[in-house]
Amino acid sequence: MEQNKLTPKQKAKAIFHLAVIALFGVAMIVCLCQAISCEGGGRGKKEKEDVYHPKNKDHKEPTRSYSKLLNDLQEKQIVAAEKNGIKGKFTREDLASGKFDVVHVKTCNHYVVEHLTHSSPYLVPKAATLLDDLGKAFQDSIYNRGYNRKHRFIVTSVTRTQEDVKKLAQTNVNATENSCHCYGTTFDISYARFERPATHAIEDNDKLYDILMQVALDFRTKKRCYVKWERKQKCLHITVR
Repeated sequence: MEQNKLTPKQKAKAIFHLAVIALFGVAMIVCLCQAISCEGGGRGKKEKEDVYHPKNKDHKEPTRSYSKLLNDLQEKQIVAAEKNGIKGKFTREDLASGKFDVVHVKTCNHYVVEHLTHSSPYLVPKAATLLDDLGKAFQDSIYNRGYNRKHRFIVTSVTRTQEDVKKLAQTNVNATENSCHCYGTTFDISYARFERPATHAIEDNDKLYDILMQVALDFRTKKRCYVKWERKQKCLHITVR
């Protein structure tokens, strides 16, 4: 009988094994409870998550002097306009008739073309593609920050005839006779006004401004266009390269 008794060392080892088994059992129970919670209560939470917020990646935008970074002057832009644009004079009727290889740009999913009083909504194909790509990139940048992709910037001016330029010069000191807008290569985008969607909209206009500037700077860096930050007109003056 004395031989069947456990030594203190054997007793301690047995207690340790029992404790390990008990801890393992507790861990299994916790994991099982978490799995049930994910399949039950967790599902209800996921169903309420809005489709425009897959992940909230919003962050503070960098502080930059865009008036200095986006400062391609008329002398530089006009060279690109003359190279890529319409040759010769034209009327509004010429643009609409199909006489020139131009694209009719109008309000779409990516941007808004407001009512134009001193220009016509036509661009050469290369410039029209640039405008579309800017609109898509702007919306993608907003979506990546966790907001509704349906925000749109507003196009305020497109292609002008010589007659348009003369009329505009009466009220706009920035209007020049040999304007880049007279080649179908150039358009203006407001940085002061935006169209917001009905749900999950960015209410802070400064944020929309910063996102638009970052997109424009990115396209300029990639040598897709020239950009001039206009103070008085509160717009980006953009010419395709």
